[in-house]
Amino acid sequence: MASMAAKHRFMQQYLFNIALDCKHSRNWRCEFCKKHARETVWMSASWMHLSPPRMVCYVHNICDFAHGECHEKLAALNEEMGRATGCPPNALPRSEVPAGRTEYPLSASCAHCERDETATQRNTLKQCTRCKVTRYCSADCQRPDWPRHKDFCKAVEDVKWIWN
Repeated sequence: MASMAAKHRFMQQYLFNIALDCKHSRNWRCEFCKKHARETVWMSASWMHLSPPRMVCYVHNICDFAHGECHEKLAALNEEMGRATGCPPNALPRSEVPAGRTEYPLSASCAHCERDETATQRNTLKQCTRCKVTRYCSADCQRPDWPRHKDFCKAVEDVKWIWN
């Protein structure tokens, strides 16, 4: 049986792997200022010692994770979550801006090419026909993204999702 630390590492890696699918599922707005979101920050509280293990994830869509008032509000929320769960605040890692870009792609853009102009093609972006969550501008983008997307796609069917 895996240790608690191993279970926690597995879940953190799993959440990291599915974050892109959740981000590109719709035209998210920053929860603080309502601008178009460019970044998605996951915070979690877990009870891996229970049978079955449980984890609650809070997904925060934000316009700018590193600067300004929205960043400060997210940091305060992270501190509050730490107090509420009795755990230290989550580390808020920030992934690198994709190569060739000066900022993160818009949340509503194609999950593969991530071009900002695809975010405005709401009626033309296609949802994955299996999970009906992740969006692509074409089959030419969906096919090469399948190796990354397939774990999330299967999880949509297997996991009990509770959306509040």
